[in-house]
Amino acid sequence: MPDREVDHSLPGADERIVAATLQLLRDRGPAGVNVEAVAAASGVAKTTIYRRYEDREALLVAAIDAATTEVTLPTGLSTYDTLHWLLGQARVRVQDIVGRGTVAAILIDDDAPFTDQLRDMIRMRSHQLVAFLDEAVARGDLRAGLDVKLVVSVLLGSAVGHVIRGGEPDEEWADRLLTLLWPALTPDAADAPTPPAPA
Repeated sequence: MPDREVDHSLPGADERIVAATLQLLRDRGPAGVNVEAVAAASGVAKTTIYRRYEDREALLVAAIDAATTEVTLPTGLSTYDTLHWLLGQARVRVQDIVGRGTVAAILIDDDAPFTDQLRDMIRMRSHQLVAFLDEAVARGDLRAGLDVKLVVSVLLGSAVGHVIRGGEPDEEWADRLLTLLWPALTPDAADAPTPPAPA
């Protein structure tokens, strides 16, 4: 049956393409993403996809970029609440991109270009969290000498590890994780603010 043309000028085609690419990525890993699979999952014709994206690598780049857009830090929140908010943002990113298929591909380095691309994206997008933690250390809200990059790795790794165990990071996960880590992040216990109890 011939590939039926869809009017590529119609709004929503890019959104459907990106959403389908992300779903395939979560379910099957990068190896499961190709133009034919995206066309079948999105309902957008292959010819339309090729007008927008040269190949599967371009599809992966667009999907990851769309799921990891820069966010603006909220103002007026405590260090604890801002960190909790940032965990929520990380949770959304993990849910958007990292499914079992993606985790498996990264662990066995099944698609080296994709793995490199994902690592570059994580490094680029995590600079906001690194800067926030550095500022909190300078203010004295977090303890002096804190290994900020290690903290970022622990936070992101916890989210991915939760997915590997079969769950999805949610609000309760963020509360439990931050309550666990907060004493290690702050100055001496006598001077540290008491974290709020999980809701």
